[in-house]
Amino acid sequence: MNGKEKIMNVDDLVGRAATTPRPETRPAPARAPGAAAPPQPLRQRLRGHVRLVSFLACVVLPGLLAGGYEYGCASSQYVSEFKLVVRQQAPQTSGQTSILSALGGGNPMLAMVEDSEVVQQYIRSHQILADLAPRLSLDHIFATPRADWFSRLTPGQPPETQLLYWQSMVHPYFDLSSGVITVRVRAFSPPDALKLAQAVLSCSRALVNQMSLQARQNSLAYAEQTANAAQAVLLTDETSLASYRNRYDVLFPEMTAAATSSVDEGLSSRLAQDQATLASLTSLGQTDASPQVRTLRARITAMQAQINHVGGALAGGGGAQTLASVLSGYDTLMQKQQLDEELYSSDLINLQNARNVAAQRSVYLETFVQPNLPVASLYPVRWLATAETVLAGFIAWVLLTLVASIIRDQLD
Repeated sequence: MNGKEKIMNVDDLVGRAATTPRPETRPAPARAPGAAAPPQPLRQRLRGHVRLVSFLACVVLPGLLAGGYEYGCASSQYVSEFKLVVRQQAPQTSGQTSILSALGGGNPMLAMVEDSEVVQQYIRSHQILADLAPRLSLDHIFATPRADWFSRLTPGQPPETQLLYWQSMVHPYFDLSSGVITVRVRAFSPPDALKLAQAVLSCSRALVNQMSLQARQNSLAYAEQTANAAQAVLLTDETSLASYRNRYDVLFPEMTAAATSSVDEGLSSRLAQDQATLASLTSLGQTDASPQVRTLRARITAMQAQINHVGGALAGGGGAQTLASVLSGYDTLMQKQQLDEELYSSDLINLQNARNVAAQRSVYLETFVQPNLPVASLYPVRWLATAETVLAGFIAWVLLTLVASIIRDQLD
């Protein structure tokens, strides 16, 4: 075979191979009408079974369990509702009192909002559980056999667990726009719901009364403290005056000084008269041998000694305490006492004004919707709980299916 024939044979082989269909790409033979479908691969059938089982496990079974519990076991819960508002009665004052009130007080609307928030937080706190303990037993209300196992409160739980359960059964809501506090109380029987709502309202009213009393006490505290301090200073001044009088044996130094000065003036007047009489007798020629002259001279000598004694007692020198210095110290103490009396009188007036303002200022709770006795149960909403369970299971099943598909694609 020559080279030309070899080339032709190779070309024939290549063309024949190109026109011959491969086994993998051959079209499947047409199925005759009425013929049975070929069996699917095992992997696809397993995937279909797994998807069905997962749907039953994630959606159908939880929905059946939730529906069975809600319609077969869940206990009915009754709601008692009341509405209240916290009011403030501000004093109507003018002048200095109103200025002091403006300086010491705040915005009444802001104070009302703050008091309402306090009441709302109080209803959700452990303090109300302690205040309710003498009135009623939470175990009697929430651990009743009427409640199902999942809804009831286990008796003898610690305060923290009781508080969490309490917050799930008692719902206060404060509307900032209107200032109204709405409280919804749930229980497993209508009388228990009404009893619990009345107890919560009573404790809230006691809290507001205590807040009002505390506000009045705070407003009076400074005025009473100032008045008491001024009274103590005034008592100290009186004690100092009494000690000063006892020290110098003088009850009223100013009266003593006036009397002593009057005696000194009288002695001086009589001394002048005797001296004039003595000069007259001497000018008429009487000598010292005369009894009348001797009498006058003796009396003049005695009066001069008395005048010197009285003058020394008033303002004389020496180491003795004079009446003038005693009177000076007494006047200083009296002036201080008078000033303290004026201050004390002013503090008493301020205290009385503060008492008048405190008597007018009060915080009170006004309940315009009283707790009601429920007739029909509002909780649980059985169809909604069942639907939520089914919807949550369906969402979980879709997510799990997507995750499984992603993992399978990555493995393939």
